[in-house]
Amino acid sequence: MNAGFLRTRLMELLQRHQGHENAIPRDRLLADLKCYDPKLDDRRFRDLYAGLPVCTSPEGLFLPTSPEEVLDFKAYITKGWGPILADRRVRVIMAYYPKFAFSNMTQQELKF
Repeated sequence: MNAGFLRTRLMELLQRHQGHENAIPRDRLLADLKCYDPKLDDRRFRDLYAGLPVCTSPEGLFLPTSPEEVLDFKAYITKGWGPILADRRVRVIMAYYPKFAFSNMTQQELKF
């Protein structure tokens, strides 16, 4: 299946999951996407959202709605994957949501 189509569909599904409190469990989201590509596995699924403005948490995936959510995401992903990957993922989010980078509270914390 075309990765571009799956990324678009993923973003469409995540529109209903904005903010940490509305996170969708990863396995549920993966199952929703498998109806378009039954061969989609966990590794390819991670690759799909790695280049999108998606935050992850123990509760699942969501689109961030505030700089604080991005900071929480950065701290969470740094613990599991390290600062290099965390910075890379935050850069993607900042490219989609530059307004988050201009918050007085987080300007220093979001530097990478």
